[in-house]
Amino acid sequence: MNNELIIKNSSLLLLLLYGVVITGVNLYFTSPYHDEALNILMGHQILAKEACPGCAQNTGSVAVQPILAALGDQVAGIAGSRAIGILFSLSLTVLIYAASSTVIPRTQALFAATMFLFSGPTLYLSTLATYDIVAAFFLGLSLFCILKARSASKHGDNWLFSAAVALFFASITKYVVAVYAPFLLAFVLLGKNRLRSLIAFVIPFLFLVSLYILFALYPVLGTLRGSMLSVYNESQVSGTQLASWAFRWVAMPYLLAVFGMFHESHGKTAVIFTILSTPVILFHLLTGAEQSINKNVIFSLVFLAPAAAIGIDHLGNIFSFNASMNWVKSFFIIVLFLVLWAFGLNQMRWLHGQYPDLAPVVEYFKHHGKDGMTVLLDSDYGDAVYGYTLGKIFPHARFSSMAAYHSSRASAQTVPDYIILDDYYTKKPYRLKALSHIREGGYSLAKTFNLKLSWGEKSVSIYCRRIQ
Repeated sequence: MNNELIIKNSSLLLLLLYGVVITGVNLYFTSPYHDEALNILMGHQILAKEACPGCAQNTGSVAVQPILAALGDQVAGIAGSRAIGILFSLSLTVLIYAASSTVIPRTQALFAATMFLFSGPTLYLSTLATYDIVAAFFLGLSLFCILKARSASKHGDNWLFSAAVALFFASITKYVVAVYAPFLLAFVLLGKNRLRSLIAFVIPFLFLVSLYILFALYPVLGTLRGSMLSVYNESQVSGTQLASWAFRWVAMPYLLAVFGMFHESHGKTAVIFTILSTPVILFHLLTGAEQSINKNVIFSLVFLAPAAAIGIDHLGNIFSFNASMNWVKSFFIIVLFLVLWAFGLNQMRWLHGQYPDLAPVVEYFKHHGKDGMTVLLDSDYGDAVYGYTLGKIFPHARFSSMAAYHSSRASAQTVPDYIILDDYYTKKPYRLKALSHIREGGYSLAKTFNLKLSWGEKSVSIYCRRIQ
């Protein structure tokens, strides 16, 4: 048994080493996109105890991830901010292994950890300075504590209380995780000791959430409501398109999970994990919002990984006809994981290319810009990207979205030195206003960059004000 445990632990260490290599070598895959830059800038404001006007609107006052991203940025720039995600993703991989091993054999638990780390969304979010992988870590920690409480002969209440705190942190790190709370509360209450579960898990969680709503959300409720409603209203798509987009990332794990439901020994466990994986998928399907679904599926994978692992073991049994020759089953499972590995890498490459790499635009300003310049963008996004990448070079430069520029008193006095038309971030009303500025202000086209994305091509045009 000890030799088997050593082999399993060694395999897990090799898996984590693979995770470090595959994510660590590609931290500069593209320039920081809007959400990353915004998180880092807000984190610096919080650490410096400065006013953070964007915190309420963009995060709902959540400070967990922006602070971590800013600390990473202080050490190694954008690579340091993104490396924070690697630490959380690898820790989450260990948690999935540990949680799975409480209910299924260690071999299948290792399958679950491998399934999770081979997934495209996991590899992708491991290298983003965004909330998702941090929130997923706390969700996984909550699941681990819940399962430990179920199997523990002592200190079960402590595990449940820890699970409640972890679920609270997951929910406030990214609010969409809160959709998992009713499912996990029900899962815990359906255990053996409901009174203990109510006192140690449900009440502490609801108490923490109530405090957070009262002191953090209620003061900015109007701003937060407007921000969230506008985002989801603008991202409405048809149900068919939304389902296609959602299952594009988790179709294989769900298929394997279905096979897991027919496992002779652990079929019921696969059913439970599959049900627990559905809240965020149901949330998107019911609201019709496409916004961030390719990132939110990471929360489903926390539960799908063990369910899929059971399915992999069951498929191995079917393929080998339960033969006594272990190599037959092993050969099939190795081939299956090779397919999953290749599929995950392909997903990661696509996801890495879904946002425009604005590095050429940044380089243009490094060579042609000047401190104190005003740059106007035809959107209400993107300004954070330039503020982050060029702010240290031009500390007095102003990169203003169209909305911020027109709401500012200085807009009547300050004439932009440059205007950027960005096909990716633009909104039609802002584009029309920007074109009006270009026509009436005497601007000439300075440079156009054609940027290739996974799903097409977008252009960024820079217009320079002529010197009168």
